[in-house]
Amino acid sequence: MKKQPAYKGYFFSRGYKDVFNIIKKAWRGVIFPFISEFERLGELFSANFFIAIINVICDLAVFPIFTILLFSLNLLFSASFLVFVFVVGIFVYLGYSILYLTDLLFRVVKGIVSQCPLCQQKVRLPSYLCPTCKAKHTSLRPSVYGILKRKCTCGTKLPTTFFNGRQKLQSVCPYCDHNLKDGGRHVEILIPVVGGASAGKTCFITSAMMAIEKHAVANNLQYKYSPTSTDNFVRDKTAMEHGITPEKTGETRLNYYQFYLTPNGEKIKNLISLCDIAGEAYNDTSEISKQIGYKFANAFILVVDPFSIIKYKKEQGIGFNATQYKTSEFRLDDVLSSLITVLENMHCLNSKNMIKTDVVVVFNKCDYADLYNRLGAPAIKNYLARHNATEYQAQNVLCENFLIEYEESNFLNTIKSKFKSVQFFACSSLGHIENGRAFSPKGVAEPMLWIIDKVSKSIDLKKKWGKKI
Repeated sequence: MKKQPAYKGYFFSRGYKDVFNIIKKAWRGVIFPFISEFERLGELFSANFFIAIINVICDLAVFPIFTILLFSLNLLFSASFLVFVFVVGIFVYLGYSILYLTDLLFRVVKGIVSQCPLCQQKVRLPSYLCPTCKAKHTSLRPSVYGILKRKCTCGTKLPTTFFNGRQKLQSVCPYCDHNLKDGGRHVEILIPVVGGASAGKTCFITSAMMAIEKHAVANNLQYKYSPTSTDNFVRDKTAMEHGITPEKTGETRLNYYQFYLTPNGEKIKNLISLCDIAGEAYNDTSEISKQIGYKFANAFILVVDPFSIIKYKKEQGIGFNATQYKTSEFRLDDVLSSLITVLENMHCLNSKNMIKTDVVVVFNKCDYADLYNRLGAPAIKNYLARHNATEYQAQNVLCENFLIEYEESNFLNTIKSKFKSVQFFACSSLGHIENGRAFSPKGVAEPMLWIIDKVSKSIDLKKKWGKKI
């Protein structure tokens, strides 16, 4: 363990010195009379040999009894003291070990973890700042510096576990010192939102968060937006409420949008992190390779702009206004290939290995009449009338058939074979083209809630889906 700005516990440092000093003083009390007597006899021999001989005879008569008694008593005292300290020490070390393991198991079982939105590192246990002197404690847990509490070098006592209030201290990332939320006592679910430029990622994130907040109570969930230093949620939400399309993301690094989503009554919060990045970043794998947040992702949401599918876009003819829908020029294959390459490198996988992560594929911009009829609620209703299937199976069939029809079989086969599971959805992040009226998104909350439910231990929306996903 790295040296901490704290005093070590008594039984981990000073206790040993005290034991040694006490025994040392006790034995010095036994030996010192002998040394003094020898010195006195030496002086007598130099002054009066006859008197010295008499003293020696007297000492030989008395000292053996005195010596045996004194040594026995001191040996008994030393042994008893050592046994006492040893027994107490065993209980101290046992208590330390039990509390250390309990704290560790609590964090592991509950899945407590943070993701730093600045350096993107995964943090199991943050560093904590002393509230008095701001000294950074990089390993605030039961240790040689204290079991339930440790004493900072400034004299302030700090709790060492979540059970007695460690989360109340200011916590920072141990890698870059960026502030972390809740003292690190939460489960963070990290979901990068993937897609090419103008696919509608930012609009989808904004409208999905708005919809989740609106319907949280009905789903027995508590929602709370938690701003980061870089997200533009408030600005984008205001824009959408006034019928203005949010500005496209220009950041070529992951931009974290965070909110709490926790079942009612659950003590440990879920912190959902949605990560946005400029679609242009998928043009160059070296750019997204720098985003180590992908390595720690719990799931992915891939936003598909149907108009980026060349054959479908051509089918719309010259009457289709691409400017109104801000269509993406990025091929689905190219975006997916960039993502897979980065993930394979990060996880040291070869092309034959599966990436053990779930993916939701969201067909966006389905307010376009033809798309809604082919992929939306009307199409699902017609399919279920003719087939024995669930709504989500029907949605998969419709989206997969759409991809096959418009010559995107390679994209479909790749994503289904490469990832742990794939679920398709269709939605509209805006509800209609920009026309001065407030937007009315459709179907944006469901894909987000579906994937959160799938990867979260505490969130269970079984009643919503009709079965456990």
